[in-house]
Amino acid sequence: MQKFNISTHTGSVLHGVLFTANRSSDTAVIAITGIHGNFYSNPFYYNIGETFANQGIDFIYEQTRNAFSQFNDVNTQTGLPEILGSFNEDFVKSIDDVRAYIDFAESRDYRHIISPDIL
Repeated sequence: MQKFNISTHTGSVLHGVLFTANRSSDTAVIAITGIHGNFYSNPFYYNIGETFANQGIDFIYEQTRNAFSQFNDVNTQTGLPEILGSFNEDFVKSIDDVRAYIDFAESRDYRHIISPDIL
């Protein structure tokens, strides 16, 4: 498992993990935590990630900008402090989050990307 951070098109920083298959994979499954959900408080994703990896499929599990009640970060586009979290939920921005993870998967040249169907 490899932790990573990515920046959305609007500059918010998101955190994810990647489980890579035991052999080269052309398929990735993307799963996203729910509102106020995060992978630090739900270790079940290890079982899912390892199961996919053992079957030759990469697994990308990530958090949206609403993963916690509130946290401070720095916007990568503006360089300014940014307060994120579910306290200030804006579902429109969720599309930016999902797009960032799909872009991440596409940058890794997967032929098959199984992802949330909201775009």
